[in-house]
Amino acid sequence: KQWYQRRVRAKRWYHKLEQCLCWGPYQRLFMFFVEGLSGVEFRVYGDIPEKKDPVNGLVIANHQSTSDTIVIDSFAMRLGNAGYLHFFAKDELKYVPLFGVYWHQHGLIFVKKGQNDIERIRKQLQDKKENNIPMLMVLFPEGTRFNPENTKAIEKSQAYARSMGYPELTKVLTPRVTGTNLFIEELGDHLEKIFDLTIAYESVDGKMVRPDTIEFLDSVKTVHIQCTQREVTKVGEEKGWLYDSFLDKEKALVEFERTLQLSEPPPPSHIYSWSAFRETLIPVLYTSLLCSPLVFSSRARKLWLHTFLVVPVLQLLAKPFWK
Repeated sequence: KQWYQRRVRAKRWYHKLEQCLCWGPYQRLFMFFVEGLSGVEFRVYGDIPEKKDPVNGLVIANHQSTSDTIVIDSFAMRLGNAGYLHFFAKDELKYVPLFGVYWHQHGLIFVKKGQNDIERIRKQLQDKKENNIPMLMVLFPEGTRFNPENTKAIEKSQAYARSMGYPELTKVLTPRVTGTNLFIEELGDHLEKIFDLTIAYESVDGKMVRPDTIEFLDSVKTVHIQCTQREVTKVGEEKGWLYDSFLDKEKALVEFERTLQLSEPPPPSHIYSWSAFRETLIPVLYTSLLCSPLVFSSRARKLWLHTFLVVPVLQLLAKPFWK
């Protein structure tokens, strides 16, 4: 028992250091360039959380483009949780040289479309809870991105809604409850809050858009985020809460397409554009210092190149054993 307690403490401290020295600076470095280069304005509506110590929570949001993760990064940074973000990721990404190993070690959950091992995911979630790992887990309950041109996915979503006795949705896909329920069931009291986000994008020419990352940097004027905080204990008692949430998102996005507002205009204190400069500057300097040997030392560059070439080979050799 004493050995187990030491193991739990060691694992928790490892993740705290990793989140402080690696993942957090990485997320802030990313936002330094994204917010600085894009000049995008962020507007946060609704039940707006105050910045405080990191919160163990679950973020659920509508999913329409690769830019959604950028928006959630920005939201988490202002919540004080930039270093605690955990995502689902495509299984192939764990074989990306160097990064794949680190993402796996950080605790990202890799999934295969249509071939998910529920028991493996359950064990990973139990491990996070047992070791009291601080986290803000991001989940897109729709399962894939909403694209109005992907009529097959929309028809499938609407058929699923009919089978469940729900009205059909046209601006979002019908959420799949299995994954969300699994998270709440396994993490339980490890979660303090659920942050329910509705994300919408306004282009420079005043239209609703669904931008990819490049378009986000080039053509998005404002990101609109509607936030609703939910208590985990209450959610467990409310049957159909997730669908009701996406029904609210549907109504908000229909209104947004007409007015470019998700609800009543937010207060000036919750409208920002690159306002976290001080938070991101230190990670930029820190990362520059870490990378300086690559600039000034040929030996460091050779070591980095050899590592970059060897690690993928080791990853492929370990593939049969890496779950």
